[in-house]
Amino acid sequence: MIYTKKQKVSASMAGADECLSVLGIFRVVEDAITEMMGELKIDGLTAKEKYNAFWVFVKNRVKIFRKLRWNEEFVTYCFISYKSLAKMNVDVAAKTPQGELVFYARVEECALDIATQRIRKLSTVGVDESMLAESPLVDIQFCKFDYKNLPIVEEVRVRSTNIDMSHHTNNLEYLRFMLNIFSVEQLETKMVKEMEVIYTNQSFENDILDVHKISLPDKDVIVLQKQEKPIVKCEILF
Repeated sequence: MIYTKKQKVSASMAGADECLSVLGIFRVVEDAITEMMGELKIDGLTAKEKYNAFWVFVKNRVKIFRKLRWNEEFVTYCFISYKSLAKMNVDVAAKTPQGELVFYARVEECALDIATQRIRKLSTVGVDESMLAESPLVDIQFCKFDYKNLPIVEEVRVRSTNIDMSHHTNNLEYLRFMLNIFSVEQLETKMVKEMEVIYTNQSFENDILDVHKISLPDKDVIVLQKQEKPIVKCEILF
């Protein structure tokens, strides 16, 4: 199944440069995936109410090919690109109405048991053999990166509006924490070409997270930690 949705860059998706922001891109990706999974009856609410489980993003990598301006039309395509016993990849492509690729994302996700917090087999949360994997449109691979002892640049507290229906910090809120360490000028002038986020642990309301960052010639690396335990790692390529 390929889920398709026509939309425009709304005001809430746009950044200070009047274009679809990086945070807006990740929001489009999350919405496309959750809506597709809703069509397949394997969404988060179904997992919670029917299977006593919840979905989590493990990794998310996005390639950005060009900017979209406010009110510009685009089409998103969302589909499962890989399945194993316990994890699956979901790809999201955004194109102009003329077919020009704007961005491409791949998300690795799995389901956790609410009671035990252990990974569940996909077959136990409604993912069956009829849900076939489609061929990817772009060659996009997750990378392994591990940076330690990065300097702390900020401290943030997880607040009530950062929490999602699984009662942990929503993945988009981590992105907001990380992107907020950049100035408006940097976000307007530095074109993000590629970005990967790895979610290693959960955080919850009132947790205090240390934001660590290092700038390298072609990329920035950001790590969010809770009491020296990595929560989220991010690599941004310019």
